[in-house]
Amino acid sequence: MNIERALKVEGFMHEKELEYLASLAQKSKAIMEVGSWSGRSARAFADNTPGLVFCTDTWADNAYGSAPAEETCIANWLWSAFQRNVGYLNHVFSWRMNSIDGAAKAIAHGFTFDLIFIDAGHEYEDVKADILAWRPLLREGGILAGHDLYPDGPYHPGVLQAVNELVGKYTVHGTIWSTEGA
Repeated sequence: MNIERALKVEGFMHEKELEYLASLAQKSKAIMEVGSWSGRSARAFADNTPGLVFCTDTWADNAYGSAPAEETCIANWLWSAFQRNVGYLNHVFSWRMNSIDGAAKAIAHGFTFDLIFIDAGHEYEDVKADILAWRPLLREGGILAGHDLYPDGPYHPGVLQAVNELVGKYTVHGTIWSTEGA
């Protein structure tokens, strides 16, 4: 398992969470990451999968004001950061669009995935829409997972609500929720 390069990418994923994602990637030949930001978790997937990684994001999110102050266009800064971190890898495919359009594209091309990781919008309606849109693209026995679930904390209550309503049984690793065969 290799997360050295992932740890060098700016982001909000903790080391233990990256290790968990890397372990999932080792068993997955087709991964879809919904919401990639600058590529920290995408790098953990890319460096550990024997297959392909697809990343769907608009790359237009300032994520809590973390963009450099001198940047005038966050979308270009974020897209450039992602490209520097993982976009050049020949087994990583970037779909620059919102998550629902990404799911429609995957359906149109007949894609299915061993692992779908949801980390885009964190409001209830966004997470609900993402789970409903992407779950049908999960291969039998695949893993549906996501980030920023805080069962005992005040952060991102919409993630907790949507996952509890739509996923049912899941395990938590740090702030990552996951379920097999969703």
